[in-house]
Amino acid sequence: MAKAVIQKNWYEIQAPDIFSVDEVGETPSEKQSQVIGRTVKESLNEMMEETSKYYVDVTLKVTDVEGNKAFTEIDGMECSSEFVSRMIRKRSDRMDLVHDTTTSDGREVRVKVIGATLKKTSSETLKAVRKELSDILDEKASEQSYEEFMENIFLDNVQEDMREAANQIYPFRELEVRKTELKE
Repeated sequence: MAKAVIQKNWYEIQAPDIFSVDEVGETPSEKQSQVIGRTVKESLNEMMEETSKYYVDVTLKVTDVEGNKAFTEIDGMECSSEFVSRMIRKRSDRMDLVHDTTTSDGREVRVKVIGATLKKTSSETLKAVRKELSDILDEKASEQSYEEFMENIFLDNVQEDMREAANQIYPFRELEVRKTELKE
């Protein structure tokens, strides 16, 4: 086993430019082509200084290798299950939205939103909120590249606009992007 690891080369995994850290970790491989497609999961709190989202993990996917450096792009993000379970309480409704949208650079992203109302509400009200949030996601994504869109989600800019619109329809205690996935 030790002999096999010694024969492999180590590649530094580089984070995209929007993050404040340069290197995320290292990975061993015999050939450069084997590194492409590998994924790394890191806490957003460790990668961005200006965020306080301790509950978000970012998945990075290796897209290119030059020398001993493996360059990545954001493959998605996800809130921890503990955070989601703490959001939902008795005598309130949970609202889920799964929406596919396309960014200005043609990347297709699946965005999953979760919300918790202050009190119980009707399904028609939640349907109206989902429609409004879908429109906001489409508008924001069409104006920005994929990397800009993800950065705005990390910095809570998209969520602020969604909270404003949702609270005009019905008051929400919490509203958060639970997960994003880059569709191939």
